[in-house]
Amino acid sequence: MNKNPAALLCVLALTACASGPTSWYRETSSADQAERDRIQCERQARINSPGTSTPSYRGINAGGGSGVGDGLANAERQSGLANDCMRGKGYTLR
Repeated sequence: MNKNPAALLCVLALTACASGPTSWYRETSSADQAERDRIQCERQARINSPGTSTPSYRGINAGGGSGVGDGLANAERQSGLANDCMRGKGYTLR
């Protein structure tokens, strides 16, 4: 059993980032505008998808697996919301 769920989460996050698309494109926007819109969409996604994990008081390792699962599910939800936001603004992935 993995004793460090944070390390596992970091590895999974880095793997997902390495395999995903790298930029958003909209014909009428500069790269700077696309970056500002991306940041705004990610911020909005974090606000609209707050974490659902609750702390465990049964010990340092108790419930660690569910906490990591909650974190991954929340990150996936936030990513989907941010992507939907960017598509709603007329961007496509390149």
